[in-house]
Parts: sequence; C-alpha cells; structure tokens
Amino acid sequence: MPRVSCANPLNRLTLLFALLTLAAFALLLGRPSFTNSSRPPRFGNPMLALQFARDVQDIDWILGDAPSPDREVMRVKQYVDFAFIACYTALFLALSALAIRQRGWRLVTGTAAGICGLATAVYDVLENRAILNLLDVPLRATTPAMIQAIRAPSSAKWILAGVTVVLLAVSLIPISKPHESTH
Repeated sequence: MPRVSCANPLNRLTLLFALLTLAAFALLLGRPSFTNSSRPPRFGNPMLALQFARDVQDIDWILGDAPSPDREVMRVKQYVDFAFIACYTALFLALSALAIRQRGWRLVTGTAAGICGLATAVYDVLENRAILNLLDVPLRATTPAMIQAIRAPSSAKWILAGVTVVLLAVSLIPISKPHESTH
C-alpha cells in the first residue's frame, strides 16, 4: 500500500479538511437535541427525515406546529450544517485535486468528482434555505411546494454525494501492477 506523505502541502490541507469535516459532523450530532415529541416517520433522525418529508403530516411528526422547540433546534442545526457544507466541499475539492495530480484517466474522474462535489454543496445550500424558510410557517400554511422545495434538492444532493464518493474512490484507490516474475 502506498504511503501518504504529509510533507506535501496538499496532503496536509486535505487532512485538515477531513478533520474539520469530522468536527462539523460531530457538532451536527451534538446539542441542542430534538425533544421527545419529534417522531420522524422514517430514518429516525429528524434532520434526515425532514429532507424526505412527503406531506404536512410528516412535518408535524418531525417538527410540530410553529412555534416549537424542535423548530428552533432545527434552525440551529441548519446553521451548523452550513459549516459542514463548507468543510465537506473543501474536502471533496482537495481530494479531487489529489486525484487530478495523478494524470491519465484519473484527471477525468478527479475533475468529475470536483464538479459533482461542488454541485452537492449547491443543492445542500438550496435544501437548507428551503428548510429555514419552512421553520416559521405554521402547519396550516405549509404547502406541498414548500415541502418539494426541500425534497428535490435533498434528493439531488444525496445522489451527487454518492457519485462524488464513487468517483473519488475510483480515482484514489491505487491500482497495483502485476509483479514481474523473476523465473
């Protein structure tokens, strides 16, 4: 297995972005916490469940009616998520740059991974803005269009994140050449 040199500034920067991404993710999982009245119908996690809410009943189960403590917790989580987006985007771009440096076909997959990573961030920001817009709206005023404004970018985000990870894995996993026989 090839050894990763930390003497390279890009490697150090990538490691820094990886640590920042983990720290931001830990903050997302930490306090403040949702109350026991938040009962997501799917996924178990209110943040993830809201991204795939289908109707007003799902919003009610996840957040309750406005105003509610769970809506305020969601607001704080969304602001922390903006920091997480910045961190994982920087990580995606740094990993893409490492792949591009290897030249050959990895130039193409690394570039594609960088583009998909940026697109992931754009859709994540759109999703967060739609969630923040929903938080002050009472259930009776919540429209299907408001729910779709969360669900559509969320779906695009998750698909693009998956494609980005696959492209980075393909680009960065070393391919060993068969050893020549000495016989």
